Amino acid sequence: MLRLITTLSFASLLITANSFAAEITLTTPDNFALKADYYPSNNGVKPAIKRAVLMLHQCNYNRTMYDNIGAQLAQQSIHALSLDFRGFGESISSEFNVADVRKLPQAERGKAWSNMSSHWPEDVQLAFNYLKEKVGNNGKVGIIGASCGGSQAINLAEKESISAISFFSSSQRDENIARYGKTLIDTPTLIIASEDDGRTFTSAQQLFSTAKNPSSKMISYKGSMHGYPLLDSDKALETTIVTWFSSELNK
Repeated sequence: MLRLITTLSFASLLITANSFAAEITLTTPDNFALKADYYPSNNGVKPAIKRAVLMLHQCNYNRTMYDNIGAQLAQQSIHALSLDFRGFGESISSEFNVADVRKLPQAERGKAWSNMSSHWPEDVQLAFNYLKEKVGNNGKVGIIGASCGGSQAINLAEKESISAISFFSSSQRDENIARYGKTLIDTPTLIIASEDDGRTFTSAQQLFSTAKNPSSKMISYKGSMHGYPLLDSDKALETTIVTWFSSELNK
């Protein structure tokens, strides 16, 4: 997919060609460059409620897993942003690079991962702020977190007004399920998981049983595919995700 790159006050961009996506750079308070793809609502329709979806990738992939979903959201008059976590994709540096972390001896790997991931909540907040500026105070924002991105989705939703949340092959620790049950059970929730995906499916069931909003939905698959491969296996899943967000953010 070609990406349109443009210029914004807090993002550095370059114009290339017409496309759904704008490749942007968000600069953090500690001067780290976060790469993201922004999909502007671009079909000419001006909805009564401005809407947006923040998309967080799984930890064995990067922001490009949402290329098609972002483009479809834009066609539904929904702004979308897919962020590369610090250390992943193009959000890397000599200090933060998941490929280097995974090469470390086991004794050092955990500390390096914790150091890298400790920045994610603030990085995700910056991405949310970018989208929130697009939709304004009266706009609605949803969030989808794949695998490790689901925990970051909970972190953000506890602090900000999130109108819809999705967990995509996202295994949650008991403490995160408890946090969801305490503050987020009334939020429309879309849960996607494979039945043989170990703890991921167990926690998906726990989250769904906790959810109280009548629009909450769980989609389960046979097998053990985790996250992105499900999008390749079920070509309708991207549209299902987009349709669900479009409906929930329009209420």
